[in-house]
Amino acid sequence: MADVVGAMLVRNGQVLLGLRAAHKSFAGDWDVIGGHMETGETQWSALCRELVEEIGVQSVSGDHLGTRNIGDVDRPTFLHVYAVSSWEGEPSVRNDEHTEVRWFEWDAAERLPNLATPLYRAIFASLSR
Repeated sequence: MADVVGAMLVRNGQVLLGLRAAHKSFAGDWDVIGGHMETGETQWSALCRELVEEIGVQSVSGDHLGTRNIGDVDRPTFLHVYAVSSWEGEPSVRNDEHTEVRWFEWDAAERLPNLATPLYRAIFASLSR
């Protein structure tokens, strides 16, 4: 079993997604910003660390949207998703996880054919209301 965290940065009716690098899992897919929790980390501390490492922002506030199994029955991977609505700094690629970060309107994000998990579509739809 693995636990990962993911942040949907939300601004002006848009969500920030990162395009996964070719050498990473889910290569070429649009994904939320985040990653694996390290031993002893809380979900929030892992999320804040990942935001600094991947896009150079300090997370200020966010809401837990829920936990979903993005793995399978034999090897579950639990994704703890947060909507982050306030932060310090301007998001930009800071390491080799993503080749690009881009803001998407909610409906455009829902229609992306190459999402890291189709579960994101329901989250985008619920947040766009």
